[in-house]
Amino acid sequence: MRRSRGRVVVLSNNSGSLFGYADTLNKLGYYTLSLCSHVNDVVELLETGRRFEFMVYDALNPDTDAHSLQMIASYRAITSIISISDVNSRQRQDLIMWARTHQVPLQGVLQAPLRSPELYQLLACFRAMAMNDGVAGV
Repeated sequence: MRRSRGRVVVLSNNSGSLFGYADTLNKLGYYTLSLCSHVNDVVELLETGRRFEFMVYDALNPDTDAHSLQMIASYRAITSIISISDVNSRQRQDLIMWARTHQVPLQGVLQAPLRSPELYQLLACFRAMAMNDGVAGV
């Protein structure tokens, strides 16, 4: 039996996508998942004291979801946020810069639809950085 990695929360308003993310993350060794269809569901988890290694924010729209990202980040209970967004390279850079300015732990913006190898590569980078910082198990 494989050892599970950290907790992950997935936010998507599409239930089919939630199951797809669960399957993909299970294949990558993440078994402790919280699947949420609304921002309020994520906030409820955070208010109970839950902590997560990372969050996948599906179909993030920079124009309408910025406040939600700030609210989620304000709990300081999610180490990294990965956005799956249909944005161009300029919008991607603007979103990353906005996140830095607003102390949102956005670590990556992957192009929609999700491609498992891209997520795997991004997660491998997170793990390598955590190991280098002496925070194995983040």
